[in-house]
Amino acid sequence: MDSMHIPEIRKASEEVAEEVLTATSELMASFPASMSRRRLLQGAAAGVAGATVAGVAAATRLNAHAVHAEAASGGLTLKEFFSILATGEALFVTFYSNAIAHHQQLGLFGSALGGLKAIRAEEQLHLNFAVSQGGTLATTHFSMPHGHQTFEDRDLFLQTQQLSEELTNGALLAWIKDMASMGRPRLAELGGQLMQVEGGHRVFGRVLLGVDPIPNWGFGPVVLDHFTQVPAAVTAAGFLSPKPGNDFEFHPVSPSFPGVINTTPGNM
Repeated sequence: MDSMHIPEIRKASEEVAEEVLTATSELMASFPASMSRRRLLQGAAAGVAGATVAGVAAATRLNAHAVHAEAASGGLTLKEFFSILATGEALFVTFYSNAIAHHQQLGLFGSALGGLKAIRAEEQLHLNFAVSQGGTLATTHFSMPHGHQTFEDRDLFLQTQQLSEELTNGALLAWIKDMASMGRPRLAELGGQLMQVEGGHRVFGRVLLGVDPIPNWGFGPVVLDHFTQVPAAVTAAGFLSPKPGNDFEFHPVSPSFPGVINTTPGNM
């Protein structure tokens, strides 16, 4: 488990089948009409399909110019960013809610169960903040890479938990990079605040795995070029293709949990 998911994340951002890109296109089309769907999909496609062709460098440059241009055209990119963030947080509220509901099957009790509940509250805090900044959920229905077995088998659950948190940390690195390039240092700093918490979630999962050493990253891996590539990568990882038998609906939860502190990011 030490590094098994890093190749998976890179593969998710480099080798996405045509049907996955179609699913991602449908997801992006679900954003409100006021958002620039074309730009958002360009960002996802450039990082996923574009990485497999010789023109990847040109595609990346074009996507970077699009980000700068749209940031200067009224802040639409920020709405897109917060919508992607909100949707991702809703996914992980859903993930941890199902784990809590099936904690007996997963053998998670006591402090382990309490930790899951704290993480779920933190994800809801992040979701609420993203929505307060104009983010909109693209969907309230998600899938899991292993379907319902994710919450019936402890090993599958923990593997999925590690994949989700490693992908989230990579996504937030891309957020920081993009916000810095857009000249928004406070929002770049926000990405760091979120990464601190999500990194803790990853380590919590490694405690449950019983691996040694528990903290094993010297540096967080860079797996995405831009935050707008997140929907395609998450779809490729198996989280955004709900269908009968593998459809998990988001339900909001309380963002409060005993002991969880620093419940706001501070002045924005």
